[in-house]
Amino acid sequence: MIVEVALSLPIRRTFDYRWPQSFSEEPRLGLRVIVPFGPHKKSGILVRVKKHSLFKNLKKVESLLEETPLFSQELLTLTEWVATYYFCAWGEVLHSAIPGGLGIQTQPLYLRNLPTTLSDLASASPQLQQFVEQNQEWTQKDWQKIKPTQKDRNLLQHWINSKEIEVSQSVIGSKHKIKSERWVRLIAPLPPLKTSRRKLPKWVQITELLAIQHELSVAEIKNFVPTPAQALKKLVEERVIEIFQKRVYRKFLVGGLPPIEPFPELQPAQKAVLEKIQPILIAKQYHTFLLQGVTGSGKTEVYLNAVHTALAEGRGSLVLVPEISLTPQLVNRFRSRFGDQVGILHSGMDDGERFDEWSKIWKGDIPIVIGARSAVFAPVKNLGLIIVDEEHDPSYKQGETPRYQGRNVAVYRGYMNQATVILGSATPSLESRYNVAQGKYTLLEMNQRIHQVNMPTIELLDLKEIPRQQGSYFFSEKLVKAIRDRLQRKEQSLLFLNRRGYSPLLQCQDCEYVFTCKDCSLSLVYHQSIGALKCHQCDFSMPLPRKCTHCGSTHLKEMGVGTEQIESELKMMFPHASLLRLDRDTLQGKHALEKKLEQIANQEVDIVIGTQIVTKGHDFPNITLVGVMLADLSLNIPDFRASERTFQLLTQVAGRAGRGKKGGEVLIQTYHPMHHSLSCTQHHDYELFLQTELQSRAQLKAVPYSFLVLLIFSSPKEERAEALAHEFASNVRHHHQVPVIGVGPAQAPIAKIKNRFRWMMMLKATHISYLHQLLALALETPSKLSLQKEERITVDIDPYQLL
Repeated sequence: MIVEVALSLPIRRTFDYRWPQSFSEEPRLGLRVIVPFGPHKKSGILVRVKKHSLFKNLKKVESLLEETPLFSQELLTLTEWVATYYFCAWGEVLHSAIPGGLGIQTQPLYLRNLPTTLSDLASASPQLQQFVEQNQEWTQKDWQKIKPTQKDRNLLQHWINSKEIEVSQSVIGSKHKIKSERWVRLIAPLPPLKTSRRKLPKWVQITELLAIQHELSVAEIKNFVPTPAQALKKLVEERVIEIFQKRVYRKFLVGGLPPIEPFPELQPAQKAVLEKIQPILIAKQYHTFLLQGVTGSGKTEVYLNAVHTALAEGRGSLVLVPEISLTPQLVNRFRSRFGDQVGILHSGMDDGERFDEWSKIWKGDIPIVIGARSAVFAPVKNLGLIIVDEEHDPSYKQGETPRYQGRNVAVYRGYMNQATVILGSATPSLESRYNVAQGKYTLLEMNQRIHQVNMPTIELLDLKEIPRQQGSYFFSEKLVKAIRDRLQRKEQSLLFLNRRGYSPLLQCQDCEYVFTCKDCSLSLVYHQSIGALKCHQCDFSMPLPRKCTHCGSTHLKEMGVGTEQIESELKMMFPHASLLRLDRDTLQGKHALEKKLEQIANQEVDIVIGTQIVTKGHDFPNITLVGVMLADLSLNIPDFRASERTFQLLTQVAGRAGRGKKGGEVLIQTYHPMHHSLSCTQHHDYELFLQTELQSRAQLKAVPYSFLVLLIFSSPKEERAEALAHEFASNVRHHHQVPVIGVGPAQAPIAKIKNRFRWMMMLKATHISYLHQLLALALETPSKLSLQKEERITVDIDPYQLL
């Protein structure tokens, strides 16, 4: 019997292996297996079973990692579609769908080719001579025990190069460890003991506890009976109790369950929306709804009621959020309605926590799952509802292989499962609104805030004209006055600047040299808190220099502004105010964000300064002022989505203001107040923005009127990156028999990242199949420039970053 195995390799094909007759198990789809691959052993997923193969002399599957398949047929079909659409390897998609901790660990295994006498053995250290004479094979751990010298290591490499010693990889087990504890169970009751209650022996105390609880962990017994080891041993010997290992699940969420709350009476707009969703959900029909609701309109309550309906129908629910920053509040809302039926999956959890949570979902113990992008592959049983909150957010796009778009995968998974899909946003993506116009989605609208509070007033402050605060270049007088007013009224303010650090660059004032990363073509950002320059692309850092490395001048100046500098200026302006900076640099530890959000909610801080982490979904009723320090940062990016991202970002951050009953004010500082993305934000006019932007996109034949693929050609050598790009472009021209428009090749806007030079090319077409067809032809054509070590061609379907 032949099986196809998908390996986690960047190769767009599966591999055939023979299923050993010695295996007692029949091959089942979704099983994880260990197979030989060259000199190595690899783990892979069994994806097909067949009787014949086009290849001869097939190797055998070596072993099974589990007895039960990790992947259902549904998830195999979904991941295969992702691999096909996003033009990547099926095995890589499957690997990304497995929770952290389930990967296998391997180590090198060295084997002497006997009876060959190892060359130059006499020059080896005495311990190495003795070691190789006594061992025909050894592991890396064995090798380290002899404490080899550098000469010994060089000699080993010489033997490997000359084939006197062969190296393979041996599997030493799975990375995850199932956590278990010792538990005690009563198996034979004892007769009552006639003695004073004060003098009860420990073994009697233990049996009385077990008579009530039946099973207890040894740790719990220790809480009642100190040092119980001898008593437990005696009870085991007398066959009164048995001690066994019981699996326990690690918990990411701290604290107990919140009190269960009743479902409140819905507002008319919420009820109208839900009445359109529920019949489809109950009928078990596929349908995608785009729920467009202004910030604070109560979309989350609609989600909760929809999940409640799905649960009543015996179906599971999957709720996706763009970033883990949104999960604490949302998870608490869901747990207060559904208790421990809610699970969570995201990258903030450690491998053990994520594996345990995934295991409970896989077993069917958890019917409601909340998670970030990768949770779209969660093994939810009988999936009936998928919710994608903030569906417009670019965080749903995976930035590394496999480069899938989580929202689109969610829609396809809903289609596969005859499930209802709800895409929610105050500022839907142009692609989703275009799908509404094409009849693929149904638009549902909620245009008023839940408490009938007016939307916040928004004012654009033209930085070319308005007076600045004395002593500050970045604060206008009006913004400072508004902050002071909030402090006097015991209200909170939020200041938004989408730039970390103190200053985005350090420049020499004499020769104008800018300090840049040694491995990336980007300026180093000055972080005052650590007194260093850092690269935000590769995390390279260096101490703050005292003089220019180019001309030796000591006249160095920080240029531009970051959140650290805003915080520093606010401390001088308002020394008695409580400040909280919220960006990636201040969020150390997996519960750091949750704690900081609690501080804001509990009104322990007066002013919050943050990056885009603060813009999404948070509900703080006492924040009545939002100040945007520099609205033009996202407008100046060379990307056709720059206007859309600016509008969405500003609308979202403006939506944090006035969510209580006090009303809100938003002050946006900008150099381009007439730009349509800002003027439409000011007037809360999504429809005008939509029409303006779609008209521009139609003229450019850009997304959503076409499909786009971005190709990045990278190499440690600049000339090789350029040559690879031109070779691919030549292959494209050779096979240009389909209606595809090519743009480039050209050097990427960020020309070097992590010491790799980058060139790029874009292809666009009116249908994705045209791009798939051309990519297959162009990439599979024999090339004079075959990829060398450390060289890559990255294919990004539906890209969100063009840098």
